Amino acid sequence: MRKTLMGVASTTAALGVGLFGLAAPAQAVGKNVGTCVKTNVYTQPADQVAQVINRCKGSVKVKVVAAFHKDSPCVTLPKGAKPYHFRIKAPGYYKKTVKC
Repeated sequence: MRKTLMGVASTTAALGVGLFGLAAPAQAVGKNVGTCVKTNVYTQPADQVAQVINRCKGSVKVKVVAAFHKDSPCVTLPKGAKPYHFRIKAPGYYKKTVKC
């Protein structure tokens, strides 16, 4: 009985490591942006506007993630560029800004 439990435990552990190992390369996409990228969200009665500002040393590729609304396209913000604005119509709302 003890050998059977140990076998099940080791198989389960190996399977878990295998599944997490497959997911590792995709972690960079969708990861939260650094502190040098600032997002201001302005709420209005019918929508929200997400304003993304790049204060990093170089260019960054970001997208705005929304709930109950289509996400923004992936955009490249050069260093010192004008802010990027993305409008989210109600009932959608801003969730986060991520790397892409």
